[in-house]
Amino acid sequence: MAVIFRPLGKVREMVQSIGYDISYAYEDLVFSDHSLFIIQFDDIRPMVLILHINVDCDPYEAKKIEKLLAAEAQIAGFIIEKKTGFSLSQKEGVEELDVMFH
Repeated sequence: MAVIFRPLGKVREMVQSIGYDISYAYEDLVFSDHSLFIIQFDDIRPMVLILHINVDCDPYEAKKIEKLLAAEAQIAGFIIEKKTGFSLSQKEGVEELDVMFH
């Protein structure tokens, strides 16, 4: 089983440079603070970062995030690929969240 190294530090720098931070990283997903967006690593195309924006995010703010991240990604040598939106829901009886991609 091969260990996959993902450039989390570079992604954190990109996110911080646009005024946000990372609240949680799990496997190939990186959650922004306030869960406004998720950046997903593409293990087949390592220079591609997939952007998912929360469906509850204000459309103006979502467009701003997408534009700013795309510019920062280009500087860092990545490409941002916008995909679906997502929503979060609390699992009943446990302290876990479900992520649903739309």
